[in-house]
Amino acid sequence: MRVHQVLSGAGPHDAITTEALVFRSYFRRWEWGGADYAARIAPAVNGSVEQLGRLRPGPGDVLLIHHSAGVPRLHELLALPNPKLLLYHNVTPASWLWNHAPLVGVQCAIGRQQLPELVGAVDVAASDSQFNAAELRARGASRTEVIPLLVDLERLGPTLPRAGAAAPKPAEGPVIMFVGRLSPHKRQDELIRVFAQYRRHREPGARLMLVGDPIAPGYTDSLHALAGALAPGAVTIESGLEARELGDRYRSASTFVCLSEHEGFCIPLLEAFHFGLPVIARPAGAVPEVAGDAALLVEDRDPAVIAELVNLAITDSALRAELGRRGRARLERYAPDAVAQRLRSAVERTAEVARARDHTGVRR
Repeated sequence: MRVHQVLSGAGPHDAITTEALVFRSYFRRWEWGGADYAARIAPAVNGSVEQLGRLRPGPGDVLLIHHSAGVPRLHELLALPNPKLLLYHNVTPASWLWNHAPLVGVQCAIGRQQLPELVGAVDVAASDSQFNAAELRARGASRTEVIPLLVDLERLGPTLPRAGAAAPKPAEGPVIMFVGRLSPHKRQDELIRVFAQYRRHREPGARLMLVGDPIAPGYTDSLHALAGALAPGAVTIESGLEARELGDRYRSASTFVCLSEHEGFCIPLLEAFHFGLPVIARPAGAVPEVAGDAALLVEDRDPAVIAELVNLAITDSALRAELGRRGRARLERYAPDAVAQRLRSAVERTAEVARARDHTGVRR
């Protein structure tokens, strides 16, 4: 078996790129060949992913297409006779991006326009969440499979034992954390406002830690300006962290807060569970599906209300202990080897469906 992965874009800290490289490690373990390609590649990827124009699949090679944004000359890719497996990661609605990252907005708008064409051309359509699978069905997929994101949590380094008695309290106060691309739909701006309320009324020494690669320098600048106005000196914004560095940030945190407006999966939820952090999250997109009962889901948009929930998550030892227990249990659903078997089954089914299609001329 040879499997070639095709990505919309590849970056050194991008969740889909990271997953594709984990997939590749399993393909090698199964003695499957192939290579990985992307339409757009950031320089720091350092050769682990090739330009899509170099893709030359052999007869019968399976194409695993990760879709998260527009792919140039998609029709040429889909015209190849090879078996095709679509893995849909969702596409950020372009409306969130026009003001700060219009070129990315164009790529996302094209990505959504291309989805029906993709669904109609592949042999098997899969997604990483039921939320995304519902969109595939709405775009014409008669049958979908769910392959959750395959996350290597061990790359973040060891966790620290958490007794659950109380949040870790550094001398300068508790640390609120969020990890996600610095992008308008992730709503770091709203979290800064919540944090300012919490710091003003509950913990003057608290700190907010935002980690993520910027979608555009101007948007990151706007976050720095907002933080400087509402909580001067108390907000750190970091990008480009290696896995162990990111693990260090999780180990120093007291709670994890996600107010994102759009999530096709949300890997940082699992990372926070891994480190035993109590999680507060907005139930947007796939967040309720991924978090299950292991997070405090809050629909209220009043910063004061969310700030009080943050205070509860940090100070209530019984609540912290229970959320920690539920988080550990939730991780069992995403055990890497179990997810890998779902991946393998989907790839093998893709090859089988393609053989039947070639024999009968009908896609099952």
